[in-house]
Amino acid sequence: MTKTKLTLYVDKEISEIAKKIAKLSGKPISTLVKEYFTDKAKQIEQTYIEESVKEWIGVLNTSKNYEELREEIVAEKLKKYEVIS
Repeated sequence: MTKTKLTLYVDKEISEIAKKIAKLSGKPISTLVKEYFTDKAKQIEQTYIEESVKEWIGVLNTSKNYEELREEIVAEKLKKYEVIS
């Protein structure tokens, strides 16, 4: 993979914290930054929301998350296919 230079400006305090963490972990700061963004990208991919659902974000006033609401909708739709005894 081709590497490219990234200039990052942070407060001196953050710079010192980054250096300490790098020293304690035995990894260069560039590796820590790479790992951070790689992990963030995975989190974003895992929370991907379909386009048809995005337009409704913020419309519902509920404490349930996306997965809970989706499960409720799927359960309701499956009721149509249950065999009535």
